[in-house]
Amino acid sequence: MDERQPREGAPPPREAPEKVAAARSFLTELFRRMGGEVAIEVKETPEAIGVAVTPAAGNQLELSSALVEAAQYLVNRVVNPRSEGRKWVNLDVGGFREEGDPAVEAMAARLAAAAVRMGQVLAVAPISPRERRQIHLALVASGEVSTRSEGEGIFRQLLVIPAKRGAKE
Repeated sequence: MDERQPREGAPPPREAPEKVAAARSFLTELFRRMGGEVAIEVKETPEAIGVAVTPAAGNQLELSSALVEAAQYLVNRVVNPRSEGRKWVNLDVGGFREEGDPAVEAMAARLAAAAVRMGQVLAVAPISPRERRQIHLALVASGEVSTRSEGEGIFRQLLVIPAKRGAKE
């Protein structure tokens, strides 16, 4: 990694129609090649791209959590080849989730409180991309902490950074 480059990427663009189109196209073709008969619905927000995968009648492909996590990882690599301007693609099966998992949101609040209390960066052990994203979104409006992900693949970690510490970096 080049030390001259900033460690944090640029914020995601508010609208990224090329990323939405790439996500739709890639996932449609991926599931088609695996023999899945699914409907793909895409919804973009300023923070992310949501994709609802709904099995069609007669679908023979099991949309297990492992398959959805793998497809989510692949589509994010296709849509975001570089870290600058990365816009996360989140897959849901059977429709969009309007709310996050309350247990993950409570964990985010506890992590933020602990980081502020200790005045240190907290590194969260590798968790699923979906949970990591939920924590990012739960803490995005917090003035007390910021979040950042570092690493690649299964070793990607979430960092919770107290505001005082984040200003010094």
